[in-house]
Amino acid sequence: MTEQTASMPRSRLEARRRAFLEAATTAFLEQGYANTTLDDVIARSGGSRQTLYALFGGKQGLFEALVSDRCSKVFEPLALEGLPERAPDEVLLDLGVRYLDTVLDPDTLGLYRVVVAEAGSMKELSERFWEMGPGRTRALLAGYFARQARLEVLRLDSPEQAANEFLGMLLGPYQMQCLLGLRDRPSRDELTGFVSTAVAHFLDGCRARTGAGERHAGREDTLPPRGEARSA
Repeated sequence: MTEQTASMPRSRLEARRRAFLEAATTAFLEQGYANTTLDDVIARSGGSRQTLYALFGGKQGLFEALVSDRCSKVFEPLALEGLPERAPDEVLLDLGVRYLDTVLDPDTLGLYRVVVAEAGSMKELSERFWEMGPGRTRALLAGYFARQARLEVLRLDSPEQAANEFLGMLLGPYQMQCLLGLRDRPSRDELTGFVSTAVAHFLDGCRARTGAGERHAGREDTLPPRGEARSA
């Protein structure tokens, strides 16, 4: 960070950062990643090249910050204190709604289209998009699942596979249709109802039956292991 940016009040610096990201999003969506220049972003944002470089390091840094910010919004619930004491139903519902709300946001869909369009000629862009977005999302969720398995709240052979399966359940009916413009973005009530059902189905297969997990999750009605019926 330069001496000039270091001396800025935090609120002003954050406002500059947000203006750059908003300008970059608009430019990427209108012109594509390859055709967008830093001059385009600076002209739209009203900021300076020096500040842009200090905050992001360049165009790739801008793109990575856009994707990273969206991923961070999804996983805010996983940073809450006392998370292990919350039932997975609550955590996954909150996380799932945030995830779909972010993935189906028009700007996120637009960035996804930009990456796909540029993938043939800019493999590095695709790799960074995966690392900062979908790959990071899966890794963070797998970390949460691994903690729940250690606490014996959930019974999982592979937290990584469980993360892929859960996110796949969420994306299935909506993402492709929205990308193709075949439907409007679902309402928050529709998303909540869909995610609630998906969470219930997912947890049917991996809820621990007994042990310390019940105390941590605060539940007495845990489901039996796969293939084993609940006793009458």
